[in-house]
Amino acid sequence: MCSKIMGYVCVGVAADTEVTESDLAEELPLCCCRMETPHCVGSLSTFDQTCMAMESADGTLSRCQRRVMKQEMMRPSNTVHLLILCEDHRAGMVKHQCCPGCGLFCRAGTFMECRPYGNISHRFHRDCASMLKDCRFCPHCGEDATRAKEVTVPKTNHSPSVPRSNPRLSLPAVPTVATLPSVPTTPTFILFSLKPKKVKYPTRQLYISAKQGELQKVIHLLVDGKDPNFLMDGQSKRTPLHAAAAEGHQEICHMLVQAGANLDMFDEEQKTPLMVACENNHLDTVMYLLRAGAAISHKDIMGFTCLHLAAKLGHYDIVHHLLSKASKYINCQDEGGWTPITWAIEYKHKELVYLLLARGADVNIRDKEENVCLHWAALTGCDDVAQSLLDAQCDLSAVNIHGDSPLHVAARENHLQCVMLFLSRGADVTQRNKEGETALDCCIYGSDVWKALNTNKKLTDARRGRDCRGERLLSRDISRGYEAIPVTCVNGVDSEPCPENFKYIPDNCVTSALDIDKDITHIQHCSCTDDCSSSACMCGQLSLRCWYDNEGRLPLDFCQREPPVLFECNHACSCWRTCRNRVVQNGQRVRLQLFRTQKMGWGVRTMQDIPQGTFICEYIGEIITDAEADKRENDSFLFTLDNKVGDVHCIDARLFGNIGRFINHLCEPNLLAVRVFTMHQDLRFPRIAFFSSRPIKAGDQIGFDYGDHYWRVKSKYFSCQCGSLKCRHSAWTTPSAAAAWGEI
Repeated sequence: MCSKIMGYVCVGVAADTEVTESDLAEELPLCCCRMETPHCVGSLSTFDQTCMAMESADGTLSRCQRRVMKQEMMRPSNTVHLLILCEDHRAGMVKHQCCPGCGLFCRAGTFMECRPYGNISHRFHRDCASMLKDCRFCPHCGEDATRAKEVTVPKTNHSPSVPRSNPRLSLPAVPTVATLPSVPTTPTFILFSLKPKKVKYPTRQLYISAKQGELQKVIHLLVDGKDPNFLMDGQSKRTPLHAAAAEGHQEICHMLVQAGANLDMFDEEQKTPLMVACENNHLDTVMYLLRAGAAISHKDIMGFTCLHLAAKLGHYDIVHHLLSKASKYINCQDEGGWTPITWAIEYKHKELVYLLLARGADVNIRDKEENVCLHWAALTGCDDVAQSLLDAQCDLSAVNIHGDSPLHVAARENHLQCVMLFLSRGADVTQRNKEGETALDCCIYGSDVWKALNTNKKLTDARRGRDCRGERLLSRDISRGYEAIPVTCVNGVDSEPCPENFKYIPDNCVTSALDIDKDITHIQHCSCTDDCSSSACMCGQLSLRCWYDNEGRLPLDFCQREPPVLFECNHACSCWRTCRNRVVQNGQRVRLQLFRTQKMGWGVRTMQDIPQGTFICEYIGEIITDAEADKRENDSFLFTLDNKVGDVHCIDARLFGNIGRFINHLCEPNLLAVRVFTMHQDLRFPRIAFFSSRPIKAGDQIGFDYGDHYWRVKSKYFSCQCGSLKCRHSAWTTPSAAAAWGEI
């Protein structure tokens, strides 16, 4: 696109005209007849190799048919479109034979001729003269137009002509000059050239033209100085870029971006241009905006991301492309707690559901009413989707805030296929919701669903005496909503109720004064503008390197014998909250369950397969001094902060803690404890984070090595019950271990 080329001059007027000093200070545009654009990109088509010059004579227009020799474009003023000219008309342009007002060559017919220097002729049409305070001036040089003479030259050529139309009609939509299209000879194209220069369009015209795909008009409005970030009243305060993106006008988006349009401007609904492009299924525009740097993580007032919008509307290609660029947002939740896969399930977009599952969508994330994906599949009655969710380990026994399981929902909606699927997978037909209703109570009496449930209930009752005790759900979430992923509690061993002898807290707490240095000016921080994966990241340097990969996991070569201290990016850093070096501070992201073990009391197991290096949870509790720890009788929940700096402190999770307080000792541990700093860097008080030290299968108990010092004391009272063939602290190995310690 050619740059704006405009000259200005302060002009004089005739002596008999009353003009004030402020009038003389006003500026009139000069012509740019002798200026050229740079060479155009790309080759011209056969049609584009003909001259674009138009001549007017006796109310008709004729177009030159000569071949062009040079690709540089010219024009008499910036109100006229750029022209590719033959050598003859290039010479005529330089001689000021083209009218700056309408862009037509004045070689025949009647026109005005200004001769400011005697031998130089400036040609223009009478109606195209520049106006200032009712005075007329030459549009080429700014001289008084009353001195110009009207000249009539007889027409001599016989070029094809078209009738001259009314020049005061609005601008049409024409192809961009930047791509050198063929120039149509339709009246709508000609009207653009015949538009008087005095017509000024409001800024809102830029929005309208962007929406209608009028690329040429958008270019001229931008060159004329219209604001590309103008907010359109009556259109949800959207910008021209919103309008172009919504209609899929990629070329107009490109021009607006070049002119300074903000890629991430919000409208009244907090939607960005990228969001509206995703919403309207314009893949090419989405791809362009992402290449231009548009952010994929923004949310609108409903909490929708681009992925939410595309998944809700079933735009498969859009979702596929977004996932290829930023798969980490696949489990992002909106204001209702719904993820993209939830919306795809709600609107029965099966292929999208399968795509999201293949890309790792978490099917057990709960919404604000604690529904999981299987609840929504049961509501829609899509048994194919429900089966895929079950294959992805979606929790069939999950209940929402009303106590309804997926079986309750399917029965209430009379979806027979879903009911039969759930029953075949072991759904409990006797489970009751908060109203005391079973699935049998929720369905229509006598229906096929009722018959299926009733038959299952009779068969279940018949084998009840033969079956062993099943696990009972004691709590749907012991964290009371403090964790992003609910932590259920079950017991299939004895009658022990859900533990209530502690307060579940999401962060470490104190009950006595501790001088923890949280001064932000004392925190070392990075100045990264990328995702903090480079060696230049200061926080990464403090940790020896940035250890987390793109999935937020520790690498396989991470030292497990003596793990390095990790310094995550913090609130003093210049990087984004979504950078790679923030994992522990994002909280628990794996599904854990508190369950009753056969020999070790309460334990914790994972409900999903976990790769090596995955963050599991923190060890949370009350931070106390070592002296205070010595005073406490029950030391079963103490975790020493071996910081090697200053006084020794401990975390006591007996009265205040999280799921970490229930993690048992394993002689063959699958967890690794790592010291991590996030919001402060007081080396006396690291956070204790557990990462998987090897792959863990769904249903496996998780545990870490309590250490020899712990068993040196506790072996006097009990022995390890981990059951491992390599157990070092069982009743059989404890005497030898004690001997090694010098106790016997």
